[in-house]
Amino acid sequence: MTMVDAPALKLPFVRLESDVPWDAARHVELTPPERITLLEEWGPDAAGPTAHSPVAITSPLRFLSDEGVQALQEICTELAQYGSGVGRIAKKVRGAVYRSSFLRGMASDPTILAFLGEIAQVPLEPHPVHHHAVHINYAPDDLALNVDQWHRDAIAFDYVLMASDPRPMKGGRFEYYAGPMEEGRDLLLAEKELPTGKVKSPEFPGPGWAVLQQGHRVLHRACRLEERYPRITVVNSFWAPVPGVDDPTDLPTILKFDGPEVALTEWSRFQALVGASQLQHFAHTQTDFTRPLPELQAELRRIAGVLEDAADAFDRDDAGSLISYGAGS
Repeated sequence: MTMVDAPALKLPFVRLESDVPWDAARHVELTPPERITLLEEWGPDAAGPTAHSPVAITSPLRFLSDEGVQALQEICTELAQYGSGVGRIAKKVRGAVYRSSFLRGMASDPTILAFLGEIAQVPLEPHPVHHHAVHINYAPDDLALNVDQWHRDAIAFDYVLMASDPRPMKGGRFEYYAGPMEEGRDLLLAEKELPTGKVKSPEFPGPGWAVLQQGHRVLHRACRLEERYPRITVVNSFWAPVPGVDDPTDLPTILKFDGPEVALTEWSRFQALVGASQLQHFAHTQTDFTRPLPELQAELRRIAGVLEDAADAFDRDDAGSLISYGAGS
């Protein structure tokens, strides 16, 4: 991830005045969560066939020092001037890793990745779709709007980090459904209320605290603010390549958020790395002379088909769409 001068990017090609170089020695301080909730606690169907690990969501954790939190707050505050809305999200900034050395370092720091990967119970890598790597949500100008509606994520794992101090804030709480994602989704799509006993909200001790979640298996939202407050959350997404498990990253989400010039470039990078990972796994585990030749041929064609479909996406006229459940959510 480097600074890029490209018209497709919605952030200007200027150095942020608030940006500072990432320095793990000064900016990293690890505080593990007190509790890790497993998907099996939400019932036998909560994991589904696509879970990348047993983990659902954590209680608040922290990986930034006080100095790191201050730097993050200043950068996010400066970036707010470039915020815009789309679909279910009233105001957000994406692509900031192309503009901030600090954010690039935070998204790819090996100490943080190892810390979060151990908690997630699966190795985590910086997301190849760099616009997913650091996504920033801001308080809506219209208090009638949720910060973000009920949805599941189009990525494997992410953290939701309170960059602003949540303690004085009224409303704007991060909530998740403590049950199978499909169960909550179907209730919302049927215009029914979620059972209040299953809607949970973590208590963030202060700015810089985050929850880590397997975002595609956890139904969640950020509520309306009850009064104006400069609420800022940072959502950092990760790739967790697990052999035999499909990754939830999809093209329609990137198209809707970022437009075709950005989306197809990022999608090309992602699918190239997915294909390379699958080919490497194939080479190391299936080419040992014990498998019938038709099986080898079929697997090569399957992987090639994924890449062919990624290339075909360039020829489609698709404006994209976001995952969102319930008109009033």
